[in-house]
Amino acid sequence: MDERFINFDSKSSLDDFNCVINEANIGLPEKSKTRIQIPNTSLYYDYANIFGDVYSERTLEYTFLICDVNALNTTELEHRKGMIANWLIPGSQHLLQDSAIPGYYFKAEVQSAPEYTDNIDYAFFKVSFTCYPFRICNFEEGKDIWDTFDFDNDVAQDTSFSISESQKILLINTGSTVLNPGINVTGNLSITMNDETKVFTSGIYTDTGLVLERGENVVNLSGSGTVQFHFTKEVI
Repeated sequence: MDERFINFDSKSSLDDFNCVINEANIGLPEKSKTRIQIPNTSLYYDYANIFGDVYSERTLEYTFLICDVNALNTTELEHRKGMIANWLIPGSQHLLQDSAIPGYYFKAEVQSAPEYTDNIDYAFFKVSFTCYPFRICNFEEGKDIWDTFDFDNDVAQDTSFSISESQKILLINTGSTVLNPGINVTGNLSITMNDETKVFTSGIYTDTGLVLERGENVVNLSGSGTVQFHFTKEVI
């Protein structure tokens, strides 16, 4: 059986610190609801109808076992603890990958000090990560990496198009939240997506003002040139 581990801030708990996961709790994000009661009725208006679902941050909790602790003297164990603290605590959000959740990563930050428990036979440390609500696919839509393709949840789709006059295309957001796609454009194009029309000239755009709703999105393209859409699935 393979040992479970995490990669965080480009370092591995197993390979770099000789620690394996003893316990893991992958928390789910809470849905934040904003509703107002409609005057003189028993009905409520849900702002999610306008802005979509809103979620709070999620918490990942891991308890790690420091391997071969019997081979460490007190000075060496304290040195190992210091190395772990300097790996986990500094900075803001870093990418976190869990070997038990392949194909996805979290945006995570340690906001409180790890808790250590040790005696002559073992040493554990427990750490909590505060994370962006969604886990994010390692690959953009349209890449179709077959070794990691999830036939239950993924879709194979084109995200690059050549346009000479006008064309209607379909983009599918299989994730759990709306997305703001980036685009690469050559030529001059008009793009209409979910009742929003934007005009683009040649360039690379990360803030397009366009929104991909969950599920199928019919997109109208007109003009002359090419366009490539960049978006990555985010799931709970």
